[in-house]
Amino acid sequence: MKKLISVVLTGVTVLAAVVVIQGCGVLGGPPSGVAVSAGPDESDSTVLVSWTVPSEGAADKYVVYFRPASDSGYTVVGETTAISFAHNPHGMTGQYKVSAVFGGDSYDGADRPTTVPVQSEAVLFEINADSSRCGFGWRRDSGVGGVFAMTESAGCASVDFYVSDLLAGTGGPLSIVSPNKADSIDSGAVGIVPRAAWRTNGFSNQVLAETVPSYKAPPSATYFIYTTLATQPCRVGCYTAGDTVKHYALIQVDSFNLSSGKVWMKSWYQLVPGLRLVHH
Repeated sequence: MKKLISVVLTGVTVLAAVVVIQGCGVLGGPPSGVAVSAGPDESDSTVLVSWTVPSEGAADKYVVYFRPASDSGYTVVGETTAISFAHNPHGMTGQYKVSAVFGGDSYDGADRPTTVPVQSEAVLFEINADSSRCGFGWRRDSGVGGVFAMTESAGCASVDFYVSDLLAGTGGPLSIVSPNKADSIDSGAVGIVPRAAWRTNGFSNQVLAETVPSYKAPPSATYFIYTTLATQPCRVGCYTAGDTVKHYALIQVDSFNLSSGKVWMKSWYQLVPGLRLVHH
């Protein structure tokens, strides 16, 4: 009889241990590799959030959260049993996180990818005023922008646009120009810009200031090889058309001086390839 009681108690102990293990959430875990990419339809601005199944196995469901750039907290934007979720942020950029739900327990993924564009500031000059500081370009790995010369062919892979009045000398209306067109449309660049594999980019017409909060870069068909800076301030969309994977950016010229050819500008570069959102 004593031996039988011992066996029963042992069985109860094992059962209790199993219950404790389940209650502590050992059977669940967070998703990994949470990432964002441009949605499948280029005509809109959806964000595709994707992740990898937890090492513990597929969750009962996944909860996707979004924190807009202007907010301090996350809100739930969707739930799914799949390993990806398409979110329409309605023109907003922000940060995402994904949680895996196992029973009553939730596990947040460590990765928090963002669609917030990278801001840079610079002072540029018209090409005839200072050709060593007339070009500007964004690093594709970090989104950070910098000033470059248009006199050095070695820099051709770094320049996304330069400033010119498209005339010999200075004093005319200033324009943002695609580097690859320097030798064909810009008489002021003759003898300054060497022949090289300069980047091919496109620029939108001026974007009105009041539309910037919901600005979405227009399709490539509405881009041009140069855009004139008509007002101060002036905002222009950029499309890196020559890249294998295209990127979008917003250029804001705060002010310029026609006499000196000096331009004060900011930019916001979207690091997520193909994503049109630049609201910040």
